Amino acid sequence: MTRIAIIGAGRMGKAHAHRLGKIEGVRIVGVCDIVPESADALAEATGARPYADCGEMLERERPDAVWICSPANRHSEHVRLALRYKVPFLLEKPVAVDLNEARAVRDEVMGSGLLHSVGYMSRYLEIVGKLRELLEGEALAMVHIRVFWTIPVVDSIKSKEAAGGQVVDQATHLVDLARYLVGEVEAVYSRRIRGLFPEEPLYTGDDASATVFTFRNGVVGNLICTYALFPEITREYPFQMFLICKRKLIEYTAGAKVRVLTPRCLEEFPSFQDGFELEDRAFVEAVRTGDPSRIRSDYGDAFRTLEVTLAANRSMETGEVVEIL
Repeated sequence: MTRIAIIGAGRMGKAHAHRLGKIEGVRIVGVCDIVPESADALAEATGARPYADCGEMLERERPDAVWICSPANRHSEHVRLALRYKVPFLLEKPVAVDLNEARAVRDEVMGSGLLHSVGYMSRYLEIVGKLRELLEGEALAMVHIRVFWTIPVVDSIKSKEAAGGQVVDQATHLVDLARYLVGEVEAVYSRRIRGLFPEEPLYTGDDASATVFTFRNGVVGNLICTYALFPEITREYPFQMFLICKRKLIEYTAGAKVRVLTPRCLEEFPSFQDGFELEDRAFVEAVRTGDPSRIRSDYGDAFRTLEVTLAANRSMETGEVVEIL
């Protein structure tokens, strides 16, 4: 029996608990949240004990692994707790919202040798493997990413100060995928607009932003984000990445399909996989065997994605190009 604890009983904690419940031989033994009602509800649903103190949970339950699904500005605190108790952890993205803090935690995590994973679930999808296959030998010119959405429904994400904003919290999945497929980013330039929603007192995010990336291999990229629309917009404009090659367009619709367009044909590769379940199963297997080979994103790699997204935030503030070493 693999005994799992969960820190954070909100939307992400529930999402992982649901998938973990499908894995044979997994038992959720503890759920911790600062909101007692949330911890109680998820604990009752999973047959676990509820906790208000994460240290007490890890001390009492001694789980085989912990899923860290707390708000991003508390991730570092909870990762250090996992390090203290030597509990393997799966950490939801982004790893943090402050770069210096994340750098210090990265050094602690990578130096510890503790088994861990970061929740960039798209990397586990077969169609992302297909994307890598399709890009082999291609002359890639540009990556274009589009993320159209609405003001977050979760209060803690409405605050850019707490959650990092749309690029750091939401578009991070596709920025990470661009790194995974194309390579490292060396420079970022971003502009934004704010102030469209004065009637939303908790909302401090950017209403829209436009970001340009330069990759080390010479490929250029751009990212357009907005919170100014409405939830139904994704029916017509889902989150997408376009990879523009020499006389070929490769289109990725997040988690759903890949299309390849050339002058002669259109090929389509649908996906029916659940990225959450794939990453959870991969980490459970890693915990059971001690073999990290199935893990697609560790803290060191996820830190590089955070560098890129926080560089976009910094560029929005300064109006300058931000170089990434």
